[in-house]
Amino acid sequence: MTYSYLLPIVVSLVFFKKANPKKVLVIVGVYCSVFFVLNVFFKVLQRDWTRSVYYFTYTLLEYSTFVALLFINIRDKRAKFFGLCISILFAVFLYLFNFVIKFIKFDSIPIAAETLVLLVFIIYFFYEQFRDPSSLYIYNHYCFWFAIGILIYLCGSLFIYVYGDQMTLEQILRFWFFTYVVEIIKNILFTVAIVIYCRNFTFKHQKKHIPFLDIQEL
Repeated sequence: MTYSYLLPIVVSLVFFKKANPKKVLVIVGVYCSVFFVLNVFFKVLQRDWTRSVYYFTYTLLEYSTFVALLFINIRDKRAKFFGLCISILFAVFLYLFNFVIKFIKFDSIPIAAETLVLLVFIIYFFYEQFRDPSSLYIYNHYCFWFAIGILIYLCGSLFIYVYGDQMTLEQILRFWFFTYVVEIIKNILFTVAIVIYCRNFTFKHQKKHIPFLDIQEL
């Protein structure tokens, strides 16, 4: 599962020079790099940091990345402002939950709240796309694949995290692999989104540089 984070990083590096603008590649590259490190050194970080710091950092970075990818593609300024206010409230809530309220095993409530908020943003993104007459094939939009990847990842692992505090160690070991499956799928779909993003912007860039030839004048 951990090494699946390398796939979007490698693809981002391959297309980095061709893509313009590069902000999506930077966001995904930083996200995957940080989470690769967090997963590789999970046991060390759990030992050296408190659990609260680890879970707070993990959830906040994850939420911020997903929101940034969606906000880039949402046009309505009022929706963005509303989303920003909700995100600030979520960050405050996340801090209070991790450093004031003591949880048992997992930060289940923040994960449920993160899933709910991101679901609203994803639904609004789809709403804007379906209202746009120029968006004939939504699967050609790179953010469609980001959104699907986020949906599968959050919804696929939600119930395991929510009920994690009530599960025995044996049950956790038995069902935890589902979280790995959805995380791998998410990283694969993120890679697809990067390829589509770079392909679309490269195509537009090439069209701008095609010389105008009036055959009739020749």
